Amino acid sequence: MATQNKPSGFANPSLHLALSILFVTIYELLLKRGAIDTAHLSDRWAWTGVTGLASPYVWLAILFVILSLITWLHVLRYIPLSLAFPISQVVHVLVPLCSWLFLGESIIDLRWYGIALVSLGLAVVAKPVARLEERL
Repeated sequence: MATQNKPSGFANPSLHLALSILFVTIYELLLKRGAIDTAHLSDRWAWTGVTGLASPYVWLAILFVILSLITWLHVLRYIPLSLAFPISQVVHVLVPLCSWLFLGESIIDLRWYGIALVSLGLAVVAKPVARLEERL
């Protein structure tokens, strides 16, 4: 469970939750870019994804996976999983939007509706979560 002495400043768990979300979004974009860049390398092994390891984007993504894990573990020391996990799902909005903005992927209307529904769900969850976190 959460402890009462929550760190402040850079060690603030809310900041680390935001960083973890940001790192997940970044590593998903980097993995996609690495997969695109190495898709032509080998038809024989392409199904394994191993060819992606030839991309510096994939190696940079691995660094962000590690950073995300570290920040997430810090979050879990202070914020209950039942609070932190729903908020972390904002990646389901950020990844498609960033894929659209930075990778030029298209988003069909149905996906936009899904993004809107997820955003609405996050708003519904976030308000009680904020109140609960204030009491922790």
